[in-house]
Amino acid sequence: MSDAPARVLVAEDDPAIRKALRIILAAHDVREAGDGAEALRIFEAEGADLVLSDLQMPGMGGLELLRRVKAADDTAAFIILTGAGTVENAVQALRLAADDYLVKPFNVDEVLLACERALEHRRLVRENRGYQQHLEARVAEQAREIEGLVVDALRSLATAIDTRDDYTGGHVERVARYAAATGRELGMTGGELRALWIGALLHDVGKIGVSDAILKKPGALTEEEYAEMKRHPGIGGKVMDSSSFLRPGLPAVLHHQEHWDGTGYPSGLRGDEISLQGRIVAVVDCYDAIVTARPYRGAASEDDALAEIRACAGTQFDPAVVDAFLRAAARGFPLDPDTPVLPERSGAS
Repeated sequence: MSDAPARVLVAEDDPAIRKALRIILAAHDVREAGDGAEALRIFEAEGADLVLSDLQMPGMGGLELLRRVKAADDTAAFIILTGAGTVENAVQALRLAADDYLVKPFNVDEVLLACERALEHRRLVRENRGYQQHLEARVAEQAREIEGLVVDALRSLATAIDTRDDYTGGHVERVARYAAATGRELGMTGGELRALWIGALLHDVGKIGVSDAILKKPGALTEEEYAEMKRHPGIGGKVMDSSSFLRPGLPAVLHHQEHWDGTGYPSGLRGDEISLQGRIVAVVDCYDAIVTARPYRGAASEDDALAEIRACAGTQFDPAVVDAFLRAAARGFPLDPDTPVLPERSGAS
């Protein structure tokens, strides 16, 4: 047993036996109760490391007290004492997780040994749970560290993509934020929302396969140049499919240039053939492009951009996604603590 005195609660309707147990257990902090109800009140108010309870008492008996104590603290040690023990009662007590079952009259050594075993069992259970909680906390901490490393890696990749179009700094960060806010309006949560965030963040990853001459061209693209630009969703899809971590965001990358009416690319999908991720990113990507200044035009106002998005509902965009996007915009695209968010860079809205 521990050197510190244990808190022991004796529930016994015979005052002589209570006195004897107090003497036997004098090394510990002993509380007494004359019946089960009184013992339960003491336990609920003060707690106890070990309860010794008579089996048969007026009102609440020992088995009911055992049930109540274990419900409140399943690590509490509990020993049943009885002068009229039966096999059935002993089995029931053990099923309720009693540590021992002593038949009266008992001797001092028997009581001390039973108490020592019960308290040691409680100590080991609590110690094991402490180790488990510590381990779980450490695993959670390591998971957060890994998450941080992954988010940092995504940050670096997103920044690399962004710098390909040096006049749209912060574009992918804003698109990821707008997409997450829109997804929440559509009821997306947890892993589904995180997959959308990853896909939105990396929606333009395929531009790594498009030449700078085309990406940075200030004027309109030729037919051949536009054909090369249209390859970027497919290139991005291959990048996303190469990683089990990135793969959940693949639909956004592959479908963000598809149109609700089937006039988009790369596959000419229409309606619900387009993934929800792709339909969301199509809207938020277009919105950010409209409100961002380009070499060949100035930035439109937010009101004008929202009006244009509304006008394209049912043709370029899924009307339900447009409605969700407009709700998210009205709320200011609120951040969500469960969705990683990249820090805004200077000039990002």
